[in-house]
Amino acid sequence: MLRGLCSLARPAGPALLRGFALGLVLACAACAPRVELPRFEDAASNHAVFQGRFVTPPVAASGVAVRASLLYSTPSRSNRTDVEIFGDYARPLRLDVRAGFGTMLALMREDASGLLAFYPEKSKAYAHTDPVIGAQLLGMPFPFSLRDLVLVLSGHFGTLVPPDVVPAGILALPDGGFAYSYSSGPVRLLAVDVYGRPQRMEGLLSRYFKTQAEREGEVVSGPRQWTLVFSDFPEDDGEPEGPARVLTLGLPKGESAVLRVKALDERAQPWPLTALKLRLPAGSSFMSLDYKATAPVAESDVITGGGAK
Repeated sequence: MLRGLCSLARPAGPALLRGFALGLVLACAACAPRVELPRFEDAASNHAVFQGRFVTPPVAASGVAVRASLLYSTPSRSNRTDVEIFGDYARPLRLDVRAGFGTMLALMREDASGLLAFYPEKSKAYAHTDPVIGAQLLGMPFPFSLRDLVLVLSGHFGTLVPPDVVPAGILALPDGGFAYSYSSGPVRLLAVDVYGRPQRMEGLLSRYFKTQAEREGEVVSGPRQWTLVFSDFPEDDGEPEGPARVLTLGLPKGESAVLRVKALDERAQPWPLTALKLRLPAGSSFMSLDYKATAPVAESDVITGGGAK
């Protein structure tokens, strides 16, 4: 169609050309593919469709690589970083965080032994045998493990909303869809739109996680909760169905984190283990958050959350 429209063009005046250009843009927009998703007006079907798309399908790929930007904001400041997550869904997983101008800020590794985080600017490394507690003690904004995060980014919610968990309550939403509450687990509220897609999750922050305001001595009144909003699904742009490309995390005292996925590539084969190592420079200080500080590491040491290997 575009080729046919272009072949009709003839020399014309500026006003006519502007009108033609506008008409061409509108014609192309009208020809853009649209994905008409079925709507589900009752709670049982709505929840079943969510599970059928985001929970029960097995994770077919072995590994994954994600490039994203992260905008972290408090009432007084904000900073943007570039994020790379790569590794195997079954772990190990690596996380590299860079400033907007390319300086490496943090390197992390999560495996079955726990979490290791290295901060090059301070030449300090920290580890914890529980990757969730370790990340929260270090101030990472997302209140669950790196593995849970990368699975959700890939459209797999089974580790956060298991398929055998029955909602404790159901509420119809004003704009369509339903909210499902749960009495236990990391997710206590899940809002699903009329197409069976996750729109919002809520959960309770653990005692290990402190917002910036709390670290500065402020007290959070009421329940300490996190919220996670999903937006920018590819089918809204006429693309094949896929996971949300924007995740917005809300925290107490006006803190937030917006994660925008730029690219997500899955791998059929596991990553080479050498590509997932995190080697600490000689002389780096190392502290186990479970126990106490240890001697500076040697250059040949490769540390995971469980200790030296």
